[in-house]
Amino acid sequence: MIPTGGKTRLSRKRMIAVLGVLAFLIPQAALATTQFSDILYLDGQKHSLDSLPLEAYYGPGNPRPKFRAPNTATWRGYIATWEIDRGVLSLKAIKAWTGRGEVGLPDLFPGRKGPVAATWFSGTLKVPQGKVIKPAVPHPIYGKYLMITVEKGRVVNREIVDHPGDTPLPKR
Repeated sequence: MIPTGGKTRLSRKRMIAVLGVLAFLIPQAALATTQFSDILYLDGQKHSLDSLPLEAYYGPGNPRPKFRAPNTATWRGYIATWEIDRGVLSLKAIKAWTGRGEVGLPDLFPGRKGPVAATWFSGTLKVPQGKVIKPAVPHPIYGKYLMITVEKGRVVNREIVDHPGDTPLPKR
């Protein structure tokens, strides 16, 4: 007769090993949540924005608030709504979360209730176009993108490009 104690111990060891691996991977899976995009209103249409122009606002002399993630789809702690009107990029609204709870545009830009011209931003806005060709994290990959070049809050160029792949976008 063969004792079964060895098999039980082996099964427990395997179970502990599997649980250990899962405990390590679960936090990684939580970080792999597709992120909510900022929103851009352009030519009367609402678009997702694969760029974060608000991040350029913060720096020395203007520290970034201690935003809190309200969920795993918003690690940056805010969702900004932008608009391009008459060639000017403006921050139209923001929903952000801090230690005080949910805050908006007047809390982050005291004394400002309406749109704030994004004069701090120079760079390229990446606006997905058409169909998703690959679900990916933090944002899905699209077949085409509208690339909007902005200098000090003013649009200087727009062009549609095929999926740029993994190569970094040119800085302008």
